[in-house]
Amino acid sequence: MSNLVLGLVCGVALSGAAFAASQDAYDLPERYVAWEKAYSKEFPAIQGLMDTMTANSKEMLSKPSDQDQDILHNRVCAAIAYKMAVDRKGSAELRKLGPVTDILHNISKDNKKLVLSDPDTFRRVTELVADLKQAGRFKKSPEFFSDPEILKLKPVATNLALIHHLTGAVMAGDILTKAGGFSKDEIRVVQTAIVAHSTGYWYFRDSIDAAAGREGAWKVVFPVPENDIDNFAHDADLISQFVPESVTPDGSKWRNIATKRWGATNTKEEGQVVYYVFSRLYDEAKTDEGRAMALEKWNVIKPELIKLMGLKPDEDPIKTLGVPAFWAKKGK
Repeated sequence: MSNLVLGLVCGVALSGAAFAASQDAYDLPERYVAWEKAYSKEFPAIQGLMDTMTANSKEMLSKPSDQDQDILHNRVCAAIAYKMAVDRKGSAELRKLGPVTDILHNISKDNKKLVLSDPDTFRRVTELVADLKQAGRFKKSPEFFSDPEILKLKPVATNLALIHHLTGAVMAGDILTKAGGFSKDEIRVVQTAIVAHSTGYWYFRDSIDAAAGREGAWKVVFPVPENDIDNFAHDADLISQFVPESVTPDGSKWRNIATKRWGATNTKEEGQVVYYVFSRLYDEAKTDEGRAMALEKWNVIKPELIKLMGLKPDEDPIKTLGVPAFWAKKGK
C-alpha cells in the first residue's frame, strides 16, 4: 500500500472532528445535496471515504478552483449513482457501493507518480486485472488487457486521463482495505466499476486508437460496463460532466479543458470545443435513466454554449463554424 494512501486514510482517521463533513466547505447544487444526505444517513461509514477523497484533492491539486471542481465532480457522481439505485429500487449493496465507487473513481487522476511506465504501478495494475478476471469480471471485454504493448505506449502509459481508471482501482482497493468494513467481494465490485467508468468518453477511445495506430485498440484499455453498479458508476460520471456549473462559467472545468487539452484560444473557441465534445457525449450513457438525465442537462447547457460562440439561438454551431480545429485536422 502506498504511503500516500496510508497518509490519507490514517490522517482522516486520526483527525476525527477536524475532517468531519469535509465536503461541507465546498459548494454543491441543492438537488445533489439531498441525495448526498440520503446516502450518508443510510450508510454513515461512507463519510470517511468522502473525507479521504477531499483530502486527496487538496493534496494533489494546488489551485483552490481545481480542488473545488474535482470535489464537486466526485460528489455529484456519488449522488447520481445513489439516486439511480433508489429509483431502480436497487439492493442495499447497489445503494451503498454505487456512491462508494464514484467517491473514489478519480482518486488517482492527478497523481503523477501513478503511471504505467512505472514498473511497480504496471505490476499492481496487471495483478489487479488478473484477479478481477479470475473472479469472473470483464467477460464481455475479451480484448481488455490483452496487449500489454498498447498499455505501455508512452502516449497511453503516461497520460493520467487515459489510465486513471486502472491506477484508481488499485488505489481504491488500498483505501477500502485500510478503512475496513468492506468484504473482499465488495472491494472487487467497486474496483471493477472504477475500471469500467471511463469507457463512454469517445475522445479517450480516439486517443488510444491514435496512439496505437489502429481502430479498436481502445478495447485493450477500456472494458465495457457489465452490471448495474458498473453502469451506474459509468453513467453517473458521464452525467456529472453536464452539471452547468462545471461547463459554462468562465474558469469552469470544461472551458479550462477546452483550452489546455484541445487548444481553444478564446471564449468563442471554448464554447465551440465544449459544444462539439458534449454533442457527441450525451448519448454514450448505458442506462435509460442516464440518457434522460444527460439530455435534460444538455438542453440547459446547449443554449449557454451557443451564447458563448456569439451565435443565434437557432444556429447549428457545427454547420456554422465547422468542426473545431483540433478534430478538423484529424478528420473527425
